[in-house]
Amino acid sequence: MFRKTTEGIFDLILPVFANDRAVGFVRVGISSLVYREQLGKVTTKAVLVGIVILLLGLLLSQILAAGIVQPISRLNTAVDELSRQNWKTPIPVQGNDELSRLATAFNRMATTLKQRETSLSQGNRDLFILHTTGLDLMETLDLPLLLDKIAARAEDLLKADTTTITAVNPATHQLEYLGGGGSRFAFLKAQASPVEAGGIFNWLSSYGTPLLIQDAATDFRMNEAEMQSAGIRSIMTSPLWSSNHMIAILTVVNKKGGDVFDKHDLRLFTVFSNLAGAALQNAFLYADLKRKMDELGTTQQQLIHSSKMAAIGELATNLAHEINNPLTSVLGYTSHLIKTLDVPDGSLQKLRLVEQETLRVRKIIRNLLDFSRQRASAMQPGDIRTPLRDTVTLLQGVAEHSSVRIREEYPASSVPVNMDKNELKQVFINIINNALQAMPQGGDLQIRVRTGPAEDAVIEFEDTGHGISQEHLEKIFEPFFSTKIDRDGTGLGLSISYRIIQNHGGRIEVESESGTGTLFRVVLPLYQHDGAILT
Repeated sequence: MFRKTTEGIFDLILPVFANDRAVGFVRVGISSLVYREQLGKVTTKAVLVGIVILLLGLLLSQILAAGIVQPISRLNTAVDELSRQNWKTPIPVQGNDELSRLATAFNRMATTLKQRETSLSQGNRDLFILHTTGLDLMETLDLPLLLDKIAARAEDLLKADTTTITAVNPATHQLEYLGGGGSRFAFLKAQASPVEAGGIFNWLSSYGTPLLIQDAATDFRMNEAEMQSAGIRSIMTSPLWSSNHMIAILTVVNKKGGDVFDKHDLRLFTVFSNLAGAALQNAFLYADLKRKMDELGTTQQQLIHSSKMAAIGELATNLAHEINNPLTSVLGYTSHLIKTLDVPDGSLQKLRLVEQETLRVRKIIRNLLDFSRQRASAMQPGDIRTPLRDTVTLLQGVAEHSSVRIREEYPASSVPVNMDKNELKQVFINIINNALQAMPQGGDLQIRVRTGPAEDAVIEFEDTGHGISQEHLEKIFEPFFSTKIDRDGTGLGLSISYRIIQNHGGRIEVESESGTGTLFRVVLPLYQHDGAILT
């Protein structure tokens, strides 16, 4: 039996048995005061330990919350920045837990999106530049201006240090520079032939596709010494096509900033080359059309002039025969009257004036007959300097009387042409006389003979006279046109000279402005025997 007797005292009573019979009781008394004091201490300690555990739990929960919430908050902020296209820096990652792996995956995704955005932005920029480039190039038909534009646009699009445009000269079959620009263009153009004239040109001719060379010094198609001396590191080159025909080669050399051209640059370069080729084809077609139009205009002018000459020649022949006979009678009777009649001085002066004017008319008639005669020229090969020197000797006295200095500049060797010497003398006399009359106060007449690039002889007469106005320049070869105010000219000298030079297979050119002197240029084909030019 267990009972509480007094405050803090507990009794434990147990019976005592002997032979299964209770013979007595054992009573044990236990005091709780000692244990109560110990229990209080234990309880106090337990409370304190509980508070400490609670505080540690709160601190640990804060640490755990910070380790979870802060990364999630940063991730949320980064997602928001990425959605507004303001994301710039990746999320810092520490550890290898689930949140760290999530942050790493987000960084990879954001970086990929950023790269694609940059690539799209760059692509849009490139497309815009290509679009404006195409419009700009197609608006230009002037070849020199177009070449400058192609070089400038290539430099801007590809950040190239130097741009060159080359083509094969059909006459020499050599690769020559048409245009370009950049720091190395002058150096490259000064070379005997373009740097890419060898292996690259053959490669482009064979394959017909753009070529990227990232290390020019080690490429098998290039010369290492030439590349190093020219300072060429990286090259892109592309053919420019016109109706399946390669008309030129566009090359860019060295990327600015020390980088090398890459495959992205090659793609842009390929598209740009197609645009440049189309624009260049249009410019070539326009230049060819313009040349043919000029040739057609020249042919029409020559046809009109020939028709005028033929009509005037026929008229002159008939008119000369009709007038010459009565004119001879008038001149004869007038001369007879002057010699035989005794008349006052006033009447004699009038008779002499009649005689003078009649002689002038007869001179015109003779010029008309010379103009109308289409006799065959006595063509023989000879040195053009011979009739020219004879003409200068003949007119030297007239030139000195007019205070005109004639200066001759002839080559040392013979200049052979197939010619009628007398007809060419007539041409030279007409031109030199016109020059002397254009310098009434004296001046200089420079006569030069040289051979031209097209296997022809060029004779130039350059005076320091009053020149010819532009309104008269196109008419000076027309029959009967004259600018001489003293009525001394018949207007047939240059027309006859023009016809003579045409019959010799040549041409007469004139350059002049009012007040600046005049340059007459006679161009005659050099005489050739069995395909060789005689000297």
